[in-house]
Amino acid sequence: MSTEKSADAPATGTPERGRVATAPVFHGIQALRFVAALLVVLAHVPSYLRHQLGVAVPDVPLGAVGVTVFFVISGFVATVVTSRRPPVDWRAFLWRRVVRIVPLAWTMTTVKLAVAVLDPDQLQRATLTPAYVVLSYAFLPARGSDGIVQPLWTVAWTLSFELLFYLLVAVALAWRTAPLRVVTPVCVALAVAGALRSPTDWPAWQFHADPIVLCFPIGMVVGRWATGRAQRSDAGVVAGLMVSWVLTEWGHGSSLGTVLLLPAAAVVVAGVAASERRTAAVVGRGVLTLGDASYALYLTHPLVVPVAVAAVGRVLGDRALEWPRIAVVALVAVVAVTAATVASVLVWWTVDRPVLRALRRLRAPAPPGRRSARSGSGGGPSS
Repeated sequence: MSTEKSADAPATGTPERGRVATAPVFHGIQALRFVAALLVVLAHVPSYLRHQLGVAVPDVPLGAVGVTVFFVISGFVATVVTSRRPPVDWRAFLWRRVVRIVPLAWTMTTVKLAVAVLDPDQLQRATLTPAYVVLSYAFLPARGSDGIVQPLWTVAWTLSFELLFYLLVAVALAWRTAPLRVVTPVCVALAVAGALRSPTDWPAWQFHADPIVLCFPIGMVVGRWATGRAQRSDAGVVAGLMVSWVLTEWGHGSSLGTVLLLPAAAVVVAGVAASERRTAAVVGRGVLTLGDASYALYLTHPLVVPVAVAAVGRVLGDRALEWPRIAVVALVAVVAVTAATVASVLVWWTVDRPVLRALRRLRAPAPPGRRSARSGSGGGPSS
């Protein structure tokens, strides 16, 4: 692994100043971030093909794969960040996570809110209540006018899970205990509660009661192993988490593919981390940039992909229905993925990265009694 640090790479903290020191970058994990985001993009292409071009294409379950890998990576990164010495302060950890997630998510939510106000006919959720909008900005679950529990910017539903996980890690750091000891029982309890939840008409506050939260502690265990901090109890932890996953997913009546999803994602992340020495030799700066832009790719693609699909439709015209379906699907997929990727890199370099750097220059609050004479200066967490 390299000591070069990307803006969202694992990093260590210096509690007394709220600063975060340079940490290794796992090149393979950075590349895997991009692949996971790409899977989500590809999963949404069929719906745009049906709605905009009238091409009958079945859905592909790639989105669930991408999100599962994302969540396992989040657990992995959290362990790499919090297991280094000196121990990271919980304020610095939470600040870095918030400034990484919130600005771009709020930007995209505001874009959709503006469209809802100016041209509500363009949206499926044209009826918005003030409470629903506020809860969307707060990353808290709310049921929309269509009856679905998801935020105004729909793909931001995953961020509600991410922020819950980061809050649990921050609580563990504040208690000066291993984050896995806090995250694991809470996630298992949520997964079990999800299995007991009514299949329909459950209240929005039960949104986080979902087996998918088990991805986070699994990723944390993989992170401990990858950083040479594995413990004998980890095998039992993994076994218990996997049993919880299988039982709760089967309780939901999930398919075999869904049941195998978390074990497969864990193996992939572990395998990528294990091959870091070989990966670092072949992964260049361009791939690291794609990894950095993966968050922008995930959040912005619902805005970019429909435009790309519509552009292809205008060029093809009636030929979209005359061409072989596989040719249309392939063309649209290539154009959509290319457009979304280029847009995400542009957003990363021109919006996301500068905002992230500016916010990380602000100091996270220093622990009481440990403020230095320089605590009022303009330094702060590095990007």
